[in-house]
Amino acid sequence: MRRTAFLPLALAAALTSACGSPAGDAPAAEPTATADVGKASAVTPVDDATLKAAQAEGEVLLYTNSEEQQMAPLVKAFEQAFPGIKLRSLTLGNQEMFQRYETEAASGAASADVVMSSDAVGWLSFIANGDVEDYKDPNTPNLPEHAVLGPGVYSMSVDPVVAVFNKALIPEAAQPDTMVKLAAMAPKLDKKIATTDISNVIQYGATSAYLGKYGEQGWATLEKIGPHAAVESSNGPLVTKLAQGQYAAEFFVSGTVRAFITDDVAKVVNYSYLKDGTPLLPRGVGVTAKAKHPNAAKVFVNWLLSVAGQEAACQGGFTPYRDGVTCDFGLPQVKAIVGEDNLIIGTYGKELADQRDQIIARFNKAFGR
Repeated sequence: MRRTAFLPLALAAALTSACGSPAGDAPAAEPTATADVGKASAVTPVDDATLKAAQAEGEVLLYTNSEEQQMAPLVKAFEQAFPGIKLRSLTLGNQEMFQRYETEAASGAASADVVMSSDAVGWLSFIANGDVEDYKDPNTPNLPEHAVLGPGVYSMSVDPVVAVFNKALIPEAAQPDTMVKLAAMAPKLDKKIATTDISNVIQYGATSAYLGKYGEQGWATLEKIGPHAAVESSNGPLVTKLAQGQYAAEFFVSGTVRAFITDDVAKVVNYSYLKDGTPLLPRGVGVTAKAKHPNAAKVFVNWLLSVAGQEAACQGGFTPYRDGVTCDFGLPQVKAIVGEDNLIIGTYGKELADQRDQIIARFNKAFGR
C-alpha cells in the first residue's frame, strides 16, 4: 500500500530548503525486506445497537497529537465506511490535549470523545484521574497482548524511532547498524552526533523502552555517546542540521521523518532501523469518560483496530501491527530487519512514571545538560 508523505510543516519546509524540493508524495525509501504479514485475523464489529446509536449521534470529536496530514487518510476512510458519522480531528500538544479535556469536562462543556496520543506518562495520569471509559472493544481477542495498554486504552499503532545519517559524511557502507557500534564511533564523530532532549515525549518513550530491554548495558551505551553528542529540542532542527552537514548521525529520531526522505533529500540523507536500538512506541487511543458521543467514539475505536482501520493508518504514516494488514511500513517489516529478538515495543507500565525523574536526571548528566 502506498503511504502518503507527511511531516510537520515547519520541518518539511526546512528540509526542502536544505536539500531541495521533494517530488509530490512519493513513498519513502524503506530498507528492503520481505515478510509474510500473515492471514487476516478475525475482525469483530460493534453490536447493532451501538452502531445504530452512533449513527444517531452523527459525529465523533478526536483530540490527537498527530498532524492533519497524517489524519487525512483516516478521516476519509472512516467517513466512507460510516457515511452517517462525521469524524472531527483536532491536533493538540500532548499535555495540552489531556489538560484541555479535563478542563472542559469539569465545566460540563463538550470535549473530546476520543483521545489519541503517544505520551505514555500522560496516559497514565489520564487513566488514574478516571478520564477514560473502561471500554472493552470486541476486537480485543484478535489483538496481540501489547495492543492493550491499560483499561480502555488500546494501541492504534507502534511507531518506531530511527537512526538518520548524512551520507556525505558517513557513507552507507560505513554506517553503524547498532547502538553499540554507534557508541564505538562516537569519539571520532565528536559533536557530529545528535538526538532530541529527554523532555521530548518521543525521546523519553524511546529511552525508557530501550533501557527497559537493556538496563545498565543500555545506560553504558548512552553514556559513551553522550559526551560526544548534541541535543536538540525537536526533530525539526535535528534533521535540518543533519541535512545541512552540521551532524553526521542521529538516533532515536521520530519515525515520521521517514516519509520525507525521498528524491533530493534522499541523495543526502538516509535512515535505518538499528538492530539493538529501534524502540516502537505505542500510540494510545481511548474513549473519554464524559464523551458526548460515546457510541460514535466506540465505533471509531473499533474501526481503528480493524484491518481496514490499520490500513488507513498506514496511509497516514503510522505503523500498524495487525496480521493481514497490507502495509510496507508495518511491524512485520520492522521485525524482518531488526529480528524478533530485538523488537522493543514500549508499554504504558507504571514504572514509566515512577522512574521518570531518575531517567531524566541520568540522561541529562550523560549528555551534559
